Order: sequence, then structure tokens, then C-alpha cells
Amino acid sequence: MSRERKRSTSRTRASRPTTPLRPSSRSPFRESAKSSTGGGPSFPLNAFEPAFAELSDAMADLEANMMHFQLMHESLARFSESFASFMYGLNMNAFCVDYPEGPIPESFRRAKQREEQATTQIPEPKSTGELEGETTYM
Repeated sequence: MSRERKRSTSRTRASRPTTPLRPSSRSPFRESAKSSTGGGPSFPLNAFEPAFAELSDAMADLEANMMHFQLMHESLARFSESFASFMYGLNMNAFCVDYPEGPIPESFRRAKQREEQATTQIPEPKSTGELEGETTYM
């Protein structure tokens, strides 16, 4: 006889699960799936593998395109800032520099008078039938 002590069943035991842990809890998902179904092609999730591979490739392409968009955005932002500075400089230059050859209000009055004189004095066309040497036709 061995000296094993048998536990008395009169004591209340701490509650423990009576069922063993499922295989998915003890091993990674793919291993448990292969072991439970034999890993054959009939496993239901195998049908989605090509679609997920394609999705992964498409997401990688999307990420690359978004990086290119980010670079383009940064380049356009730099250009816009530089061009705005240039335009501001031109605007300030127009206020600070006097252009003596630019038109003044008197220039516009003279141009209007010349236009009015030209409309009142319409020259009569020559009807000699001879062509001038400088005449061109389109």
C-alpha cells in the first residue's frame, strides 16, 4: 500500500473549468485550423486568400500614391508661398515706384479726342482702281 492520501469530497472545491481549453486557445489560429481540418484546400478561409493578397497589394499601391500626393502637396505649397511673395513684391513695387512713361489722366483725354476726330473725318476711299504697292490681302 502506498501512502497516497485521498481527498475528501466533503470539502468544496474552487470552481475550475471542467472542459479542456480549445486548440485555438493553445496554439496560433492557422495551426489549429490546419490540425482541425487537415489543412486541406477545403478549409473555408482558403478561398479568401487570393482576395486578401490582392487587397494587400492594392493597399500598398494606395499608400505609395498617397505618399506621392503628399510630396506633390508640399511642392505646390512651397511654390504657392514663393509665388505669393513675388506677387506681393510686385504690388509693393507698384505703390513705391513712379513710372514717368506710364499713362496719366491727360493721356486718356487726348486719346479720346483723337478717336472723336477720327470718326468725324472719315477719309473718302480712292476709286482709281489702281492697287498700291503696300496693299496686302488675306
